[in-house]
Amino acid sequence: MNFIEMFYFFYFLWALSVLFFSKATRGSDISQFEVHSLPGSPSLPTSWAGRLPVPGTQTGNDLFFWLFKTEDVAYDDDLIIWFNGGPGCSSLIGMTTGNGPLSFFGNSTDLTLNPYSWTKLGHVLYVDQPVGTGFSTASAPYPAKNNADVTAHFVQWLQSFLDLFPHLKSKKIHLMGESYAGIYIPYIASALLENNNPLSLNIQSISLGDGSWGNAAAMADVAMGTYLHTQAHQLKIPKSILSAFTAADNICGFTDTLKKAQEYPPRSKFHVPGNPENMNYRRDLSRHRRDLITAGDGSCNISPNNASGIHDSILNSTCYGPCATFSTAMDYLTTTSAAGTGPPCYDVYDISHDCSTISPPPLLGEYFSQKDVQKALHVEENGPYSACNSTILGTLLGAIPPTPPAYDILPSLVTKHNLSLHIYNGKWDMLLNHIGTELSIQNMTWRGGQGFVERPQRPFFAGNAAPVNGSSCSAGTGVWTAERGVSYHLFDGAGHSVFASKPREMFSFVRDVVVGRRVD
Repeated sequence: MNFIEMFYFFYFLWALSVLFFSKATRGSDISQFEVHSLPGSPSLPTSWAGRLPVPGTQTGNDLFFWLFKTEDVAYDDDLIIWFNGGPGCSSLIGMTTGNGPLSFFGNSTDLTLNPYSWTKLGHVLYVDQPVGTGFSTASAPYPAKNNADVTAHFVQWLQSFLDLFPHLKSKKIHLMGESYAGIYIPYIASALLENNNPLSLNIQSISLGDGSWGNAAAMADVAMGTYLHTQAHQLKIPKSILSAFTAADNICGFTDTLKKAQEYPPRSKFHVPGNPENMNYRRDLSRHRRDLITAGDGSCNISPNNASGIHDSILNSTCYGPCATFSTAMDYLTTTSAAGTGPPCYDVYDISHDCSTISPPPLLGEYFSQKDVQKALHVEENGPYSACNSTILGTLLGAIPPTPPAYDILPSLVTKHNLSLHIYNGKWDMLLNHIGTELSIQNMTWRGGQGFVERPQRPFFAGNAAPVNGSSCSAGTGVWTAERGVSYHLFDGAGHSVFASKPREMFSFVRDVVVGRRVD
């Protein structure tokens, strides 16, 4: 072999190694994840989907992602990461029910384009997390035993994901989610920003919709009686039942707490009475266990239908413990709905729903279980897809509850790290109702002050007008306020998933509040 031949031989080896290194470390080989088309779907924005392992964990712990490229180059600098809650519910719920490019047509698995897709406002990343959620997989026994595990897994995984898509590292990141994501997102944001995390990301904002980020008692039992009064007509609740809840609120100390929360600005920190129902974030799991165990032997009344039954259920229940306004309210409405004297097909997530309302999870289960759909998303041999995982729900709700983010994490993110915090609620959500959310805000301290100085009462609007001024729109969407880096929006005519019933209004919110500007 002469010199020229040796030169080309070694040049070939060098070029091959550079090509391999580039693909392995710089994320250039993403074609394997590209989604070319979906069965029964119109053309999609450019997107990539598949699974990536969670580094540092056992084999089999992979998180599923679906990344959409922005449809508008004006928003190329923005990356929205969406989280559904549960815990254990797939992010594809949000993607197909109002914030993504696709929606199911009526009560069928036919797909149609969503004109209010957030992909018009930035790159959007959907992740099924924690492990085992949706299309994500998990090793056995289930490895995410608590919120600390969930947070660590996602942060580790995100590093791997951004190595594959390195152009996203410099984007302005907006973490958005609903329900139990009110816990996920603050803890994840804190882990990414504290302790000199090597990712060094430009996190601009976090948005928590109908989220469980505050004191659990404040967001459930303390606010429930008052919420029932505000929605008595919608829920068909007679005065005698409302009076029973009022009496219980007085006995349990809830009335005094709510009175202090209605002061703008608040005078000082106010006490949230104890831990009603002995549930904290476990209340859903506790209700499930109660239904399976204690209700079967008749040891407590789970069907109160009069004032006396309400009183006993709240104050003397052997199922829940004292001051159980949250569970009693759900039991009462479930009972009256079944009897035909209450709202038909009562839905705690959206009290405006009736028996004609379409339930998204079965549609997701049917569509995403199809083999050709799974092949298109690079998750072959997945087996049946389920929108929510009850094992994850039981594991995380049964663990020691994490400290509510409102106590320390959210104030630190806003004050120390200068993040914009956007809190929003749908007025028809009873599970995590807006009165509990507003109470929790008023008891939170950030940037040297407690709560809001002014009551949320400024109207905001959808359409071409920015939600913060409403100068050219006649139909109001709700009320809002913003102070010291925190905004709060209350959406009329919406339930737990605001974008599901108000996609146009939420599009305006994301456009003008989340990615459009920072709240001063």
